[in-house]
Amino acid sequence: MRIGLFPSKKHNGSDGIKSRILVRKNVSKTEVLNLGRGIKGSDQELLLNGARVILRKLTLDNFVSTEYENTEFCFGVHFLLEGNYQFACTKGKTKVDIRSGCYNLIHWPNILGSLKIRGQEYVSVEVFFTREFLQDLLGAEPDDIFKHSLGASEEYPKFLWNQGQSIPGKLRVLLIEILNCPFTGSARANYIESQIRCLLIEVFLGRDNGISEVGESQLPILDYEAIEDVVSHIKQNLKKKLTIKELSEIAGFNTTKLKSCFKKVHQTTIFKYITQLRMEKARILVLEENFTIAQASYEVGYSNPQHFTVAFKKTMGYLPSSMLSTPL
Repeated sequence: MRIGLFPSKKHNGSDGIKSRILVRKNVSKTEVLNLGRGIKGSDQELLLNGARVILRKLTLDNFVSTEYENTEFCFGVHFLLEGNYQFACTKGKTKVDIRSGCYNLIHWPNILGSLKIRGQEYVSVEVFFTREFLQDLLGAEPDDIFKHSLGASEEYPKFLWNQGQSIPGKLRVLLIEILNCPFTGSARANYIESQIRCLLIEVFLGRDNGISEVGESQLPILDYEAIEDVVSHIKQNLKKKLTIKELSEIAGFNTTKLKSCFKKVHQTTIFKYITQLRMEKARILVLEENFTIAQASYEVGYSNPQHFTVAFKKTMGYLPSSMLSTPL
């Protein structure tokens, strides 16, 4: 049984030139792929009984548009840490959009459409699964979990939130751990499978992840976009000292409105969010670019390595020194 979206037989790049379909390998194998013209990075797949996991860490010269199809009804939870995702149905005007830093739950019917991904850095975790997989995982019917807020559609994809949900810190840490799994071989596959199951349990049963909050009012689109402008500025300036006053001016809000709107979108305070991003970047610098802990701490805005160590332990749950003995 094919679970989830697959490239259709006709596959063209955004420049109209045929490009190679993304090669998928089991996550138990280490890979660095040349995925075609203008695309570099890794694209990995893990097949479970009733589910399919796709891990993407890509660098794109331009947006990539590909024709995809789904042949069997399934659910999908799509987490987008960096970049933007859009699926447009071939028939009708239905579109599924997921913005950077957000996730959404989608019902995927038998469908054909165009999948467009963009962003210089594109980092995502997608989990497609059947009703049976979810029932086995949670011990409940999907209809009981969604409280009828996500009824099946025979023709078009249906998503739980119009604007998606911001990825909260707890889920973000899990996603980073999955994407940067340090193990190889069978240990890698088993680790990712166990973490994916924990991730889905947290999504559906966790108290802070919004499944039970569907229907609550969301921010006006202009306020949401202003918050995303602030997030973009934060990501580009992690090494610098960031102030609420500076960020308020970027958003065009007073400081009170900025704090309130930011927490509605990201379910955390501004400074906790900044610290989370800094620790994630430091972790990548140490594990993937061979920075020392002192160098990494400086690159994310800490002049005192001891202050960095305290913040890292509080945010990530372990000391940064433990990364130095992590097996590759």
